[in-house]
Formats: sequence, C-alpha cells, structure tokens
Amino acid sequence: MKEYYVYAYLREDGVPYYIGKGKERRAWEQHRSNGKGVHTPKDYKRIVLLHEDLIESEAFNLEIELIEKYGRQDLGTGVLKN
Repeated sequence: MKEYYVYAYLREDGVPYYIGKGKERRAWEQHRSNGKGVHTPKDYKRIVLLHEDLIESEAFNLEIELIEKYGRQDLGTGVLKN
C-alpha cells in the first residue's frame, strides 16, 4: 500500500530544518522526548508534505536523498537537524 509520505519542517524563513518520512499523523506528532529530537512546528503551515502516496522503501530512500541534499548541521554539511 502506498500510505507513506516525506515531509519537511520549515523555519520561519522557509528553509527546512527537518526532513522525515511517515504515515498517518506522524508529521504532526511531537518528535522530541527526553531532551532529544526536534520540535514539531506549532504553526502547521510550516509542515510541508513533499511527496505522498509512497511505499515505505520509496519514502525511506527519498528521505535519505533529501537529507543528503540539504545536509546536516551536526556533520557541518548543511541546515537540517536530522
């Protein structure tokens, strides 16, 4: 079933700070626990579904591709908190 999607959390200036894959309500659920993870935007306009109707492997591969494209802050390669 094609029930997965890939989404982005955007900063106020429109630059993504997190890329994820999910199904159902995952993009709108809190990702932070025990002081780790990212904050889900309170303004749902800053949650963007980038691609929908994917199988899990498609979503997983696209998530990896987009994380590589935008880069990770912790690795010094880009803007994402992933």
